[in-house]
Amino acid sequence: MASKKKANTEAGDWFDELDAELEEKTVEVIKDLGEKETKLAELNREFIKDFWRIWIRFEKLNVHFNIRPDKSSFAQFKKFPDEWDFKEDFNFSKVDSIELMDKTQIDERTGDTLVLEYYTENDEIKVGLFFEFCEGETYYKYSGWKRIFARYQLFKSDFPVSSKQLDAYHSILKDCVKVWYESHLKRDRSLLIDYIKDNYEKVEEYPE
Repeated sequence: MASKKKANTEAGDWFDELDAELEEKTVEVIKDLGEKETKLAELNREFIKDFWRIWIRFEKLNVHFNIRPDKSSFAQFKKFPDEWDFKEDFNFSKVDSIELMDKTQIDERTGDTLVLEYYTENDEIKVGLFFEFCEGETYYKYSGWKRIFARYQLFKSDFPVSSKQLDAYHSILKDCVKVWYESHLKRDRSLLIDYIKDNYEKVEEYPE
């Protein structure tokens, strides 16, 4: 009988130790997830604000963009579009991509898109800024003609983004937007496309 009691004690000791370790890991993971969500929310507020101010600037030129997430989801307006605040109930930590898409019909600009995206590389979260545009069309035997889009990477950083990297991101964003804006002023899309091709690397092609 004594042997059985000793075995139960040892089993209890073993499980108590495991239970303590699992509890410690639970607290650690919850803390890490909380910190990650807080940082995601902070960054996305910054990134969405950047993209929305670009939207407003082009709108003054009567150039219409689509923005994702939709403006009605994250912004409340006092006077559209300049006077606005973030909605308190919008979950910024759940945003994994932000997009500005040119809707201009002429000069094949429709689909020219600036994309801020979170993605995983070697099990680590990265933040990337991309520009996507149609490079032409290709005929597929079973699906017909499709537009071929190219994606160029303008910026890449580990998550969370350091203040130095955030400065680099804003510098790249500023230069890209200046050329994009000028291309609309001069009604010459090639200014933008040539700038992207000459300065950044193509990382993907896909049909649509």
